[in-house]
This record gives sequence, structure tokens and C-alpha cells, in this order.
Amino acid sequence: MPKNAGALVHEAEQLGWDVRTERRWTGRLRVRAAVISGLVMVRAGVEETEHVCAWNEATGKFVTSASTAGFRSVRESVKAVRLASREQEAAGRTVWGHDAAEWVRQMEDAVAKVSAALRDARNTFDALDGSTATGARAVELASAAYAEAKTAQRSATDAVNAARAWLAETNGDDARGCASWRRAIVGAGQHVKEAAAAIADAAARGEREAFAAPVIEEAQEQLVAQEAQWRKRLADAGREPSARDYAGLIVMFEDSSRDWCAWFDGYTDYNGVFHAGQGDPSRSFVAQYDAWRKSKDSDRSVHFPARYTSASLIAGDRVDAAAVAFTLAVVDRIEGRGAEGLRKAATAVRKNPQGFGTGNNREHLASWSKYPHISYGEPSRVAEHAPAEWAALETAQAAYKGVRDFECALYWDAHYAGERAAARSAAARAGLAGRDEARAAAVWEAAVERLSTARVRVYEAVVLAAGDLERARACGDRVREDDALTKDVWSAVRSCEEAYEDVHTAKRDAAHYEESAETYRAAGALSDFVPECARMEDAAARAESGREETLALYGSAFADAAQAEEDRREGVLR
Repeated sequence: MPKNAGALVHEAEQLGWDVRTERRWTGRLRVRAAVISGLVMVRAGVEETEHVCAWNEATGKFVTSASTAGFRSVRESVKAVRLASREQEAAGRTVWGHDAAEWVRQMEDAVAKVSAALRDARNTFDALDGSTATGARAVELASAAYAEAKTAQRSATDAVNAARAWLAETNGDDARGCASWRRAIVGAGQHVKEAAAAIADAAARGEREAFAAPVIEEAQEQLVAQEAQWRKRLADAGREPSARDYAGLIVMFEDSSRDWCAWFDGYTDYNGVFHAGQGDPSRSFVAQYDAWRKSKDSDRSVHFPARYTSASLIAGDRVDAAAVAFTLAVVDRIEGRGAEGLRKAATAVRKNPQGFGTGNNREHLASWSKYPHISYGEPSRVAEHAPAEWAALETAQAAYKGVRDFECALYWDAHYAGERAAARSAAARAGLAGRDEARAAAVWEAAVERLSTARVRVYEAVVLAAGDLERARACGDRVREDDALTKDVWSAVRSCEEAYEDVHTAKRDAAHYEESAETYRAAGALSDFVPECARMEDAAARAESGREETLALYGSAFADAAQAEEDRREGVLR
């Protein structure tokens, strides 16, 4: 391969990359490829990365089409990234390339930031003035947010303490029990951040709700007045109020109207069972309609009283009217793209302020004031030329948002708080589960080590016992039938064979235990795997005991055979 290829391979190997060289056929020429792979640390974990550099086998030129990138780009990528060890990741000594001590350091830094954010939120909370009705509402909102922030900060502290305890328990050899708490700390930090934003917005939300309260009250009065007029019309016509007529009054869709009438008047289900109605024509239909909507709440949908829907419509109409008025007041000062179109729309609206034909023009004028991302923030720059209209627009927008804030206070605040609490609980359970899994993994590793060690002991004993038996049989061949010690030697050989049979039996048992242990290991049944380890160790002890016996019998046979040969030589000499 070319010289620069050798330099690249050497650098990659020095940095810990796995490097292999191979020949490849690209479809039109044969190349020599250097394949550089490794486990690379990324923002949220590790991922397998592979770089390929190829050179023409005949000419030695770099082949870009057969490479993942240019030579210089690959070389820079190889030098720039940080590698994680596959062996340490698999063993749990590192997680995402970080060991236990580094995980704890990062978590301590994160918890310190969470505590600092909580202190800032506390300072903002202390600065609130609760002497007025609006201020008291702001303090109430901020109190709930601050209590949740304290709970979240406490969960982060508990998580880092658990990580420290695991670091001390394992002496830094296992990072899994530390890394499992990352989710809890990250989630707690996000919740404290959201709570701080809610505290900072508490005063403004209190003001928005103060603007929205009269609108909601007005909407309720309109609904009650609408029902009163409707009842009067029915009475004049000699009719009784009904759910069907009320559905027509408020213009309900057919499906909703059918459900409303069934709830009010009663219905018979598909099994022929009659369900009594829950409505009463003598009571307020507005209140009963709200009760029906409340009964339809579920995990997938939530319904608010009709006064909030009506208030949103009223507030939205007022925002549109205020936006049109502001745009008309400053239209001559608008510059840039779309200014001419706004002036044409303003001219049409001035001629026909409420006509049907100018509806699109009014919408165009209102959108310019309501949506700064459309008008490039220009409304705020010309607000000084129409301060009264600008103030009216801001008040109308605050009232509209305040209606939404009231809906949040009815349901969404508690709902999202519950979701955040559930997320913190789930993160804490995940941390404990990660710690328990790390402990179980450590137990598994120890059990597998026990099994491997016992298996090695068995096979070593079998090999050594086989050698003892072979040498003992050789001693039996050294003696003659007329030697005085022949019977002793042959008896030792037979005993050695019996002892070897015991060792071989232990080997067969060990193979059976190993097969069962692998089955339990594949199934993850640690409680069944550990007894198999104990049985394997028992087989190893029996094999070693049998091997000691074969060694002793071989020694006896060797000594008797040597004595027989010595006696034979002395007899010949005499």
C-alpha cells in the first residue's frame, strides 16, 4: 500500500481504532482498502463508526469512489473523535465512554446547576408582591411552581447521592449503577427550569387572569340571558324546553346533539337496558350542559365549561377589532414589503368598516398587528404613534391569553404537574433498576467465572489422570509374571483404572452441568444458574480427588515395578 496509507493505519492503531486491510473489487478495478472502525462517543451515547480508504492496487492512487470520504477528511475524523473501549463498555466498567468517577463528577456539576437555578427561582419568588389581589394570585401560582421545583431538586440530589453510593460500593469498577441516574438528574433540571419560568411569569399571568375574569363573567351572563330569552320564546309558543331545542339554540353538531339528548332524556342501549336521563328541564340548561361535557372527560380529551369557550370567542373578536384599529391608526407609517397592500386594505375598510365584502381586508390588517413574525416586528416599532390603540391591543391580547390561563388552572396545570411527577418517579425507578441490573450483572459475572474455573479444573484433572493411567499401565508392562511384586503392580494398575473411571464420570457430569447452565444463562435464570455452578464445582472436586488417587496409585505401581526390576537383576547376577 502507498506510504500515506501506512501512516494512516499506524496513526489509527495508535489512537485505539480497529484497523484491517483487505482487497476489494469495485466493479471496474481492484483496490486495497484500509477499514478503520471503532466505538465513537457521541452526544447521547456511543455508536459504531467505520471509515474506508481505498487505493488502486495497480497504480497506488487514492480511489474516492470506493472510500467513505477524502483521505484528508478521514484522517481528520480519525484524530478528532474520542473512542470508547468495546471491552470496557461490554463489561460495564464504562458507559458511553465514561467511567463511574466521571459520571459522578458530571452529575455533581449538573446538580450544582439545578441548585443554582432553584436559588434564582427563590429570589424571583421572594420579589413578588402579594399585597394586591393580582399579586396574591401571582404568589399562589408561584408557590405551587416553587414547591414542585424543590421536589425536583430534591430528586436530583437523591440521584447523585445514589450514584456516589454505587461508586463507593463498587470502588469505581462498574459505571452502570451511576449512569442509570442520568435520566433522573436531567429530568429534574428540566423541571426546575420550567418551574422557574412559571415563577417568572406568575405576575404577568395574574394580570392576564385579572383582564380575563370580566370577560368570562360577561360570557356567563350572555349564556344565561340567551337561555332566558329562549325559554320566554318557548313559553310564548306554548312549548316546554327540551334538550333537542337547546342543542339547536347553541348550534351543536349532530353526533354531539344525539349524545347530549341521550344523556338528558335517557336512552336504551344495545342490550335493551334503559338508562335514565340525568337532565331536568326546570334547571339551568347552561349548568346541565357543562355537567354533560364534564362527564365526557377522559385521558384523551378534556372539556371546559361553556363560558370559557364563549369567553375565548369574545376575547378573540376583541383582539381582532383592536388589531384592526391599531393597524388603521399607523398604516401610513408602515414601510417595507406589503405596506402598499395594507394601505389598500385600510382604504377599503374605512369605506365599509363592517361589511361582508371587506372581511378579508380586516383579517389582513389584524394579522399584521397580531403576528409579529409576519410583520417582522414592525408593530412594536410604530406603537408610539398610536399609544391608545396599542394599549387596547395589548389589553385585549392579555385578556384572550388570560382565558387560556383559566383553563390551565382548571385542568392543565395539575395535569402537567402530574405528568412531571410521574416522569420523576419513573426516572427514579429506572435508576434503581439500573443499579439492580448492575448488581445482577456483577453476580452473573461472578457465577460465570465460577463455572469457567470449575470447568477448567475438571478438564485439567481428566488430562492429568489420563497421563497417570497411561504411565501406570506402562509400569504393568515392565513386570513379569514370575516377579514377586507383579500382583501388587497389576492391582495398582486396576485400581488406577477404577480411579480414572471416577474422574471420567465427573467429566460426564460436568458436561451435563455445563449444558444446563448454558440453558439457564440464555434464559437469564440466575437462581437456576448458581446451583449448576455449585454442581460443577462438586464435579471438579471429585475429578481432582480421583486424579490424586490415580497419581498415588501410579506412584505405588512405579515403585513396585522398579523394585521388581531391581530384584530381577540381582537374581541374574547371583
